[in-house]
Amino acid sequence: MKTVIVFDIDGTLTPPRQPIKKEMVEILNNLKIPFYVAAGSDMELLEEQFFIPLEKYGFINNFEAFISNGAIHYHCDYSNGCNLNLSSGFKFKNHLGNSSYHFLCDTLKKTLSIEKFKLPKEIQIFENRIKDRSSMINFCPIGRKKTENKSAKSNRNKFVEFDKKTGFREGALNYLREKLINLIIQKDLHITLGGQTSFDIGVKGEDKTKPIRELVEKGFQEIVFIGDALYEGGNDAAINDYIKNWDNKEVRCPVKALQVNSKSDDIDNSWKETIAILKMNSWIKS
Repeated sequence: MKTVIVFDIDGTLTPPRQPIKKEMVEILNNLKIPFYVAAGSDMELLEEQFFIPLEKYGFINNFEAFISNGAIHYHCDYSNGCNLNLSSGFKFKNHLGNSSYHFLCDTLKKTLSIEKFKLPKEIQIFENRIKDRSSMINFCPIGRKKTENKSAKSNRNKFVEFDKKTGFREGALNYLREKLINLIIQKDLHITLGGQTSFDIGVKGEDKTKPIRELVEKGFQEIVFIGDALYEGGNDAAINDYIKNWDNKEVRCPVKALQVNSKSDDIDNSWKETIAILKMNSWIKS
């Protein structure tokens, strides 16, 4: 059977916001079948987290990467160093137009000034709460530091615990979907939870189904997506929607989705669940 794997990166191939481990790179080097990646983050974050460590730990193969929530496509060749070549892109701001784009950004800013969405004083707020990733907007209530140091990680963990106890992101997600309903309908937008701390706002079709659709066209008989956010509202959920809405009655849907991070309190080790799945299916060279 002609099989291919599509991996999410953050929380699936790597611990959250941490570089990929040498053990995982060795696994990727020894896969029996081809793989793609489909990541929520942009190149600025993924270089240090994923692409550069691949070369550092001796990755020597090639693959296709769909980043910024799947909308920007790179061909990645490691046969002679780290060569990342842009294949196609998408401009979120152009799709919305200036007026709608500024309305969206203003709505995000105002949301965090509403009393019920104000964060407690013990959670530090950094800059870059609204990040234009070219093909999408990432909205992070605590902001982002480019380097995930101990202080930033501790602050992230405080927010994650706060979010679990209060349902902060779920409430904000529902509020934004209601507040932006006209824009969502007019511009075919989707708003999902991104990673542990943020929201991803993009365009339907310019998402993680993009590599899936390409692989279906190429005739792969089995396309396995592995991700940590396949739940309702997660930024991998578009894959489940694709499977559910498969309408070719003459051919079975070749896509299946596998969730990692089954233990929500142990997300730092969800990448190990990915390895376990690969070993269980005998997809690694012995």
